[in-house]
Amino acid sequence: MPKVSIIIPVYQAEDTIAACLDSVTAQTLGDLEVLLVDDHGGDDTVEKARRHLADYAGPVRFRFLETPSNSGPGVARNVGIQAATGEYLAFLDSDDTLEPGFCEKLYAAAAAVNADLACCDATQYSLSGTETLQNPDFPSGPLDETERGRILRQMVTYLWTYLFRRAFLQENGIQFPPFHSAEDTCLVCCSWLSARSAARVKEPLYNYFVAPASLSVRRDPERWRQRLGSLEAFVQYARDKGLYPGHRRTIRWISFKKGKLLAIRDYLKNNLFQR
Repeated sequence: MPKVSIIIPVYQAEDTIAACLDSVTAQTLGDLEVLLVDDHGGDDTVEKARRHLADYAGPVRFRFLETPSNSGPGVARNVGIQAATGEYLAFLDSDDTLEPGFCEKLYAAAAAVNADLACCDATQYSLSGTETLQNPDFPSGPLDETERGRILRQMVTYLWTYLFRRAFLQENGIQFPPFHSAEDTCLVCCSWLSARSAARVKEPLYNYFVAPASLSVRRDPERWRQRLGSLEAFVQYARDKGLYPGHRRTIRWISFKKGKLLAIRDYLKNNLFQR
């Protein structure tokens, strides 16, 4: 069993896929498998990836998968989850890169406390400059309900800064909802609700590049509906698992802040303010 499976949804990333893959082959943790999931972007990204890896003879194992049709990053990641064999899962976007120690440091932190999830920080690169994206601070180890609630209230959705124990996701039925917005928020929030132990690495080990054409910034008149659908899936998960009563106020706050409030923003930006 590989220590970590890295799942990469592949969609319209011809200019960045080589750097993305180079950051994977440069990982200091060699016991890895990488699943590239073709989400049918209509370009040459997958073939570029195959050509780039044609002469690779290192320890990382690469597998190519695909969605039935263009379905968005959440569905593509679910395809990867179902096929993965690693102890932990990481999610890398095809226009981003990993620092060499990403897998090794997060895996060591998770293994030390038998964590269901582990997270680090990230460096964001955009036209306006560079900044560090930080997850909430917490002591590595078992989670009590007070700490869980505090982390959920402070949580920011940096999915790609995490490792998730694969068996933990499977045992709890946690996966990405089939929406194109806030699907990562749903999975991260569901995971924090159910995790028994977590680990924190206070170091930026993920490089996040903000491109004008990325899914997170391009116009989409239905983004607000997609966001609400993802947050409704989170609330339903909490109810199904019997976790809603113990965290009612926190779940309502997350649903309002990351669901309704941002849905209003998305609607205004994508519908009323279009040129």
